[in-house]
Amino acid sequence: MRLRLSAAALAAVLLGACALQPGDAPSGAGPSASPTVSPSPSPTPTDVPEPFHFAVLGDFGSGLPDQKRVADRMCALRERHPFDLVLTTGDNVYPDGDPALFDEVFLEPYGCLFDAGVRFRAVLGNHDVLTRNGRPELNEPAFGMKRRNYVVRTNGVRFVMVDSNELRRDWLRKALRAEAGDRWTIAVFHHPVRSSGEHGSTPGFETLPKLFARRGVDLVLNGHDHNYEATVPLRRIRYVVTGGGGAVIRPCGEPGWFTDVCRSRYHFLFVTTGPGSVKVRAVAPSGRRFHVFSTQGRD
Repeated sequence: MRLRLSAAALAAVLLGACALQPGDAPSGAGPSASPTVSPSPSPTPTDVPEPFHFAVLGDFGSGLPDQKRVADRMCALRERHPFDLVLTTGDNVYPDGDPALFDEVFLEPYGCLFDAGVRFRAVLGNHDVLTRNGRPELNEPAFGMKRRNYVVRTNGVRFVMVDSNELRRDWLRKALRAEAGDRWTIAVFHHPVRSSGEHGSTPGFETLPKLFARRGVDLVLNGHDHNYEATVPLRRIRYVVTGGGGAVIRPCGEPGWFTDVCRSRYHFLFVTTGPGSVKVRAVAPSGRRFHVFSTQGRD
C-alpha cells in the first residue's frame, strides 16, 4: 500500500522538489541539449554567504535495518543542526528501482525528513536504471530529479547532478561552468572517479579530474562502493565515496595511491559550506563523526 503523507508534508515535498528549478522540462523528459539551472541572485560585493548545511546519502534503499539506523540518525542530527536538503549518490531503490518499493525503502524510512519539508535531490545509480531505465524515479517528485542531468543552485553552491550510467561529457563541461553567485561547485554522480573498494575507480573516468580542475570544482561526491572513502586533495579537489547508506556494507580493499581514509562503515555525510571552506563530516549511525575534513576555497 502506498504511503499516505499528510497534506502539509506532501505539499512541502512537491514544492521543495520544484522550488530550485522552475525552468525544468516535465518529469521524465529526455536529455537536454544544455544544462537546466535555476536562477540565483548575484550577490553584492558586501554579501558574505551564511553557513549552509546539507546531507548526502548513497547506496541506501535496501529496506534493511541498517538503512533505518542511518535514517534515524539523520533525523536526530537535524533536530540539533537543521538542514533542508539531502543529496543522493544513487542506488536509491534496491534491487532494481521498482516503484512498488518506493514506500518501503524511501518514503517511509525518511518520513521524518519529508514531514519537515526536507527536499531530496537524487541521481540515478546502476540499480535504479534496471526498471525502465530509471523512469519511475524520474517521475516521482520526492526524488527531486527533473531530468537525468541537472543543476541546482542555492546558497552560493552549484550542485551538478549527473547520470553516470551514460555520462554526457559535453553536457558536463557546460554544466560545470560557474555563474555569478556560485561560490562553490560540487559534482554528484554514482560511479566513483577514485575508489579502492570492490568496484574500484571507474574505467573511462581518468580524464575527469582535469576537467574538474579546469572548471574549479571544489568537491566530488560518488557512491557505488558500499563504504566511505575520501582521497587526499588531488589538484585541490577531494573525491568522496559515500555508499554506506543502508545496503550491505563492503570492504575497502588495498588503499590506493589517492586514498586518505577508507572505512567500511554505514554512514551519511553532513556538509557545511561557508565563505571560505566546505566542511565534510562522515556520521555513523551511533552519531559519531568518524572522519572530518575541510576543502578550502581558491581565493
